Order: sequence, then C-alpha cells, then structure tokens
Amino acid sequence: MKQDVEYKKKELLLNAAKKEFLEKGYNKASLRNICAQAGVTTGALYFFFENKAELFAAIVDRPVNGLKELITEHFKEDSEYMAKLESVENMEMDHSDLSDMLIEYIYRYYDSFMLLLNSAENTAYENCVDEFVDMIQRSTPLMLSSLEGYTYDEYYSHWMSHITVDAMIHVIKHEPDKEIAKKRMRSIMNYLIQGWVELVMVKQDQD
Repeated sequence: MKQDVEYKKKELLLNAAKKEFLEKGYNKASLRNICAQAGVTTGALYFFFENKAELFAAIVDRPVNGLKELITEHFKEDSEYMAKLESVENMEMDHSDLSDMLIEYIYRYYDSFMLLLNSAENTAYENCVDEFVDMIQRSTPLMLSSLEGYTYDEYYSHWMSHITVDAMIHVIKHEPDKEIAKKRMRSIMNYLIQGWVELVMVKQDQD
C-alpha cells in the first residue's frame, strides 16, 4: 500500500514537471510550482529526486537512450545487409519501416522529446541533437564500406547526417498527429536515402 502511494506521488511529480518544463523551459521552471501542481510537499520531491536536474533526467533519459539503441541496432542490421549485396543496384531503397519505427517510438514519448528539443538548455542533454548527428556519422563508415568496392565521402557523410536529423526534428516539431507524421517522414526518409547513396557512397576506383 505504501509503495502504491509513493508511486502515485512520483507519477504526479513527473507529470507536473513535464508541464512546467514544457511551458517555462528548464531554467525558469520552479520546483515549488511543480510540487504545488502535483499536490505534494517539497520534501516529497526531494525524497525522489536530488535536484531539478535529476527530475529533468527522469523524464528524458530513458526515451533518449532508447532511441539511441534503436538507431544503433538499425546501423548494425544495415551493415550486415549491405555486406551481402553484390551491387548497389540491388539495394533496398524503401526505408518506410525504419521511418515508421522511429516515429512510433518518438511519439510514444512525445513530451519528453519536446523537452529535449525546446527546454534542455543548461542541462546534461542540451547537446543531444549534436550527439545524434555524431552517432549517425560515426556509424556511416562501417555501414557504407560493408558493400564491397565502395567507401564513403566524409564531407557529404557529415552533411547528410545533419540533414537526416534536422528532417526528423522538423516533422516532429510541426506535426503533432502521429499518423500524419509517419506519412510525411516516409516520403522524406526515402528521399534522403537517395541522397545517401548518390552523395555519400563512392566507388573505390573513383577519384
């Protein structure tokens, strides 16, 4: 019974914190207001969370790390797939399944990702967008070099990594409806895949 009460208090705090952070951003968010909205004392808040930073992390850390795991697994699978290809002409260009998976995951934690994009200044997560770009760029050499006879262009790899992340951000920021976001992102993703193939992949005998 006591555990149920504590769980309910923690959930009330997290929901109130989401609202406060979304409305005011991390810097201007007030722990006193969060406690008032949750109907708990500041002592209850400090029982669960050491400070505002830990409270923010409790909302965003699991979603952001889960997304990183999905992307890591995607690159691993793509590397294995490309290693088996005989030529780039045989490559599967439709990445709608990947696009749907990412949108489905992001919208499951929509408020958390809105916090990361709009309210993470002066937190440990303020550079999370750059981290995703770097993550994609670091994964590119292994994936694109898995196809025999090909290497990659470093400049375009960096550029396409930015464009891919920026495209996803644009969709989720401007389209709150998940199904519409899926539809839009499928088209964008498949367009971007063409860019990855045409700009980033380079035959090894080319200058």
